[in-house]
Amino acid sequence: MKRNFYSFRYKAVLAFVLAGLSACTGKFDEINTNPNNPTTASAELFLPHGIQTAVDAYWGGSLGMDVGNLVPQHWARIQYTDVDQYTTSNDVANAGWSNFYIEAIADYQRINKIAQETGNTNYQAVATILRSWVFTLLTDVYGDVPYSDAVKGMEGILQPKYDAQKDIYAALVAELKTAGEMIDVADKSKVIAGDILFNGDLTKWKKFANSQSLRILNRMLGKADAPINVTAEIERILKDPTKYPVLASNADNVQLVYLNAAPSNNPVNENRKTRDDHRVSATLVDKLKALEDTRLAIYANAPADGGDFKGVPNGLSASDANALGLSKTSKVGNYFVASTAPGVIMSYAELLFIKAEFAYKGIAAAGTAATLYSDAIKASHAQYGLTASDAYLTTNAFKSGAAGYTQLMEQKWIALYGQGVEAWTEYRRTGIPVLTAPALNTNGGVIPTRLPYPGSEESLNYSNFNEALKRQGGANDKKMKLWFAK
Repeated sequence: MKRNFYSFRYKAVLAFVLAGLSACTGKFDEINTNPNNPTTASAELFLPHGIQTAVDAYWGGSLGMDVGNLVPQHWARIQYTDVDQYTTSNDVANAGWSNFYIEAIADYQRINKIAQETGNTNYQAVATILRSWVFTLLTDVYGDVPYSDAVKGMEGILQPKYDAQKDIYAALVAELKTAGEMIDVADKSKVIAGDILFNGDLTKWKKFANSQSLRILNRMLGKADAPINVTAEIERILKDPTKYPVLASNADNVQLVYLNAAPSNNPVNENRKTRDDHRVSATLVDKLKALEDTRLAIYANAPADGGDFKGVPNGLSASDANALGLSKTSKVGNYFVASTAPGVIMSYAELLFIKAEFAYKGIAAAGTAATLYSDAIKASHAQYGLTASDAYLTTNAFKSGAAGYTQLMEQKWIALYGQGVEAWTEYRRTGIPVLTAPALNTNGGVIPTRLPYPGSEESLNYSNFNEALKRQGGANDKKMKLWFAK
């Protein structure tokens, strides 16, 4: 119940602060002051809400379930299939935008301000790390977005300019470097309360900062117009693990472990209480069957009527999808729909795949591509209590040349199951695995490359909205390629 308590205190304090209650005459302020209520908010009251709001949006909701998990063909729709045919309403486009900007980033801004006022640099670092992760999601999903001017309404900036994606990435790498170096693990006067992600373990926050930097740098590697020396930044982290530690095992996985009861249960679990619209995509089921991959039994359930795992093709008509039968197709695995299922932000397996790609592309400090690839597969299996068999590792041994890179990215796609937005980004970046848009689609046969900006941006921030579209060379649709994919 601890997280619910924090949620209650957060709302109570925020309401108090926004109301701006004041005394009228005489000693009215003294008489009506409740000694049990704080008059100022502390960082620990904003942190739980800021973390859970962002993870909920990333993992569940319309962005996580109906964009992230559908587009890279991890899940499919068996009911109300329009969204699986790439029909997305403004509500879908607005969901991530509003949750990230209005809820999460606003919280991080408050935490950062309080941290500066109180001199707690550890809170300041944590807020910066979370903010950097969420801005990565925003630019990955939409493209150029307000960054340097964002969430500055109180400073009079009501129409923020949009920053170019490459510049946002570069700035985030710099922010994460500063934040990681700012963390003081030894100073017990700067403890972090309200940390529902790492329970105040500051070493894990440092690892998250540096691992997130490597994720961003991987988007930038090989780009001739990158505004920073990408290879040098990668080597800065990899060559000094003492100063710049990264995820070192599954115990370091960056994940929010949800609680049993609402509102702190996993959002997919909450969705399943009243909905049954999703199944595992036939694309993924068929791939795992072909590989004889034991993760299939974790990722999917066997049909309720019995028989082998059966995936649903993406983008079917409602009648064709319904004809397959709710009880004859594979639901999303129990592990992922449990109330306490973790909302994974970044796994050790993903980090190993990132390092394997660095090694494949010639960055010696990363290690050996084949070893890192094999270790990543092992880590992905171990994440679910499984062991990758010697036979599996032999059958899927790393090949040379382009074939090896295809293997690497296909295995990463498998390992990112559940982290739909990240899987979608990696598909857009590499084009691997080979996916085919469903025959029924509303995006001209193109697998979506981004989400459109919300309609509110066009109406309330038109000049900057329009300038951003012109700079990116496209329309506000789901076909425009983002910088990392060009």
